[in-house]
Amino acid sequence: MNVLEGKVAIVTGGTGGIGKGVAVRLAARGATVVVNGRDEQKAERVLAEIRQSGGAGCFVAGDVRSKGDMDAVAAEAARRYGGVDIVVPSAGGNDEEARSPAVRGSFADIDLARVTAFVGQAMAAKLTVVQAAVPHMRERGGGSVVFVTSEGGRTPTPGQTAIASSSGGLVMASKVLSKELAPHRIRVNCVCVTVVRDSPSWTAAFEAEGGVSEHHRKQYEKIRDRSPFGVAAPQDIGKVVAFLASDEAHYLTGATVSPTGGLTIH
Repeated sequence: MNVLEGKVAIVTGGTGGIGKGVAVRLAARGATVVVNGRDEQKAERVLAEIRQSGGAGCFVAGDVRSKGDMDAVAAEAARRYGGVDIVVPSAGGNDEEARSPAVRGSFADIDLARVTAFVGQAMAAKLTVVQAAVPHMRERGGGSVVFVTSEGGRTPTPGQTAIASSSGGLVMASKVLSKELAPHRIRVNCVCVTVVRDSPSWTAAFEAEGGVSEHHRKQYEKIRDRSPFGVAAPQDIGKVVAFLASDEAHYLTGATVSPTGGLTIH
């Protein structure tokens, strides 16, 4: 069913991993998708997949940590397609820093200056595009924001001070925004994920030599081995996001959901 027919969606980090899964799924449900990222060649492969399934969209480059870039992405989406209805902040902003032992590790050993800088950058990577898109969503009479972040913001995990701080902060920010934007009929929800196949984190942990610390890799192995429904693929997360973005969820705002296949229960 094309429940998103006529909707215009911006997906940051849409050139790969979870963002790609979200972009492809939104397009399959009828949305026109603005794929944001920094690699045009990767974006073209995503757009080719979208077009093959009968969908439509375009690529607009930009750094999610830059207000100027995100203002330009939102403005270009509105110029090309008449407005913005859906925003999915999926890009992390600095995934390599998130995996560094100086940022992800025992509290006694991490570099707090780098941790606090990372937390600020990670929050900006999610919030800046929303701030840029809100005026365009107001003009459309409403819309939907679906944040994609880490389950570390809901479930405390040793060694994840930075991720817990940034993701936990984003979860609460999403609830604040849901109240602020409700009068404008803009819904705001949050999706928290653990390890996802075919994503940069999966590649770093299981396919790249020395991509993560040994402690980090063992944590990922536990998640992989203990998930009752198995490890999610990007398209699994895309289905959850597409539901939350659609009018089928028109009465749902301020919610946080964790599609972790039974690994975590809230």
